[in-house]
Amino acid sequence: MYSFLDRSFAFHQQDDSSHKSIAPQWLESLPLVTEADDLANYQGYFAYQQVAGEDALSFFAQLDKQWVSISVDLVGGQVAYRRQQGGGRKQHIAKACGLKSNRNPTVLDATGGLGRDAAELRNLGCELRVVERSPYVASLLQDAISRAQANPETNQLFSQGFELHHGQAIDLIEQLSAEQQPDIIYLDPMFPPRNKSAAVKKEMRLVKRLVGEDPDADNLLPVALANAAKRVVVKRPSYAPYLNQQKPSMSIESKGNRFDVYLMTRFSNGN
Repeated sequence: MYSFLDRSFAFHQQDDSSHKSIAPQWLESLPLVTEADDLANYQGYFAYQQVAGEDALSFFAQLDKQWVSISVDLVGGQVAYRRQQGGGRKQHIAKACGLKSNRNPTVLDATGGLGRDAAELRNLGCELRVVERSPYVASLLQDAISRAQANPETNQLFSQGFELHHGQAIDLIEQLSAEQQPDIIYLDPMFPPRNKSAAVKKEMRLVKRLVGEDPDADNLLPVALANAAKRVVVKRPSYAPYLNQQKPSMSIESKGNRFDVYLMTRFSNGN
């Protein structure tokens, strides 16, 4: 069983009425640290900070001897750009998921991460169930969902048709009833970057510190193939091998990435 118990993180309970001070549900077991000087004893810590005028749950860690932070935003930034200028259903992710003008499939995103692809699919009309097994990443994502629900611009997108579940994706998928079976299961597992030097982006370095390695990603594919109604879509770096070394029905190439599509009309017959 994949475990997160060996992570040395803390929650900074700030003595400041301008910030939230209570740890979210999935971080309640972390040590509570009130003195800022004590935070250096941990690999990283969570705290609320002002982002775009709102309290946003953030993760702080030292990279290259400097404290840096990450939070999730489903309202502005890159997500907003993709929502407003992304090209609609002509995008590669939309083609991979088989989105048609009159079809809004249900999608189970089994590797939720920072939620950007899930947010994009929700914006395109899909109903999303998002699974994230890391309590740390799930907490950041849940905080972003709450802020998106409170924002008039995105309230309708995230108040319905978008659910987050924390847990092991394999276990949750296998527990689905026939009525809960999604049209599409979407996978985007962690993959070692080509360049492991300082050129690796800050954000991905922080995420990897939160989630560690992803040694059992291959095990997701057969479970997904057994439980998706129409297709499984796997997002991979363009240089990465097929997940579980299983050739897809087709692949859709985008800049730096590839969407491997497994159609159930083929794989349900054992081919």
